[in-house]
Amino acid sequence: MKICKVLFIEPYDGGSHRAFRKGLVESSRHGFSSLVLPGRFWKWRMRGAAAWFADIINQGLSEVPDLIFLTGFINVADLRGLLDPPLDRTPILLYMHENQLTYPLSPEEEFDYHFGFTNIISSMAADRVVFNSEWHRDLYLDALPGYLNKMPEAVPHKVADRLRNRSAVLGVGLDRPPLPEDHFPLYRGGKCDPGAGPAWPLGERPLILWNHRWEFDKRPDLFAAVLIRLLDLGLDFDAALLGEPRGQENAFADLRDRLGSRCLAYGHLPGRSDYEAILDRADIVVSCAEQEYFGISVAEAVHAGCYPVLPRAQVYPSLYGTRCKGRHFYESEDELVALLADLVSGSSCGHVCSLDRDMDAFCWDRLAPCFDTMIAEVAEAGRLTSGGREEK
Repeated sequence: MKICKVLFIEPYDGGSHRAFRKGLVESSRHGFSSLVLPGRFWKWRMRGAAAWFADIINQGLSEVPDLIFLTGFINVADLRGLLDPPLDRTPILLYMHENQLTYPLSPEEEFDYHFGFTNIISSMAADRVVFNSEWHRDLYLDALPGYLNKMPEAVPHKVADRLRNRSAVLGVGLDRPPLPEDHFPLYRGGKCDPGAGPAWPLGERPLILWNHRWEFDKRPDLFAAVLIRLLDLGLDFDAALLGEPRGQENAFADLRDRLGSRCLAYGHLPGRSDYEAILDRADIVVSCAEQEYFGISVAEAVHAGCYPVLPRAQVYPSLYGTRCKGRHFYESEDELVALLADLVSGSSCGHVCSLDRDMDAFCWDRLAPCFDTMIAEVAEAGRLTSGGREEK
């Protein structure tokens, strides 16, 4: 495999976007350089980041890249159009963490078609579009016709078909070491049979983990309401309320008061090792997300051995529902309460669970070679189809 020079441009370098960029750059065989902007003002990033980065690139790079790696908070067509020749013919790989066609709207916002259309134009302008899950790709492509048909006239034809032929799927890498080759599935989700493996729960009481942002689309209000209902039922459990508050510092205030000493961790932890320690102690990880196209925090927890409890309406059944026979999915608040009550009380029987092994494929040590192969393929295809690149 040829070692390529890759320019990674990230207009929103924060949270999971930043973790993804760092993980790929550190794990890849290719040589990366990065241009980034802080993870804030996402709307202005989509409108203006292309011009900002084009100016920086045109003013001079230390070396001409074989490929530009972009994510969805930038207008790819704008960037390509603003780059000076021959840089404007550099192959572009667009990685879609999320999309603005199907992303839920904040209660404080009005829908703006511009952002979804930016995603569409970007995916049409890129040489390869990579989605973080098959579910995300299908959701995006299925939404395209209805979205484009809102145009009064001059609607581009067969966009979904054209994009499907130039799209691929690669998940998000986990910043965790792969499991040992002799790792075997254990009983989880209830009281274990003698000799079946480590006791469940791991500690004196089951530890329920929340490890997501505290913003509206993750629905921390639903999670707090459910755990308070469990406490009202007299159930005994611990909780770790982790993640970035993002201006919602009071989201779990009442729940924290009710939990008292049973709240083992709260908010953003000081270091990665502190976070990993909680993952290793937790028994159950819960998502209440209104949108999730991959779910890196759930994947990390499952890889560490947590039993996942997840909304059926999101990506999760496609990742966790094909082989595991446990009860993992819910469709309403009452279903979530009932499922967690069974798990916490030990009423739910244990079952053999291999989900940690399934998630092992997403560890960077295992996933990075897949990205490396795709980067080399896109760069080589661009070299063969662009006369200006033959000279380099």
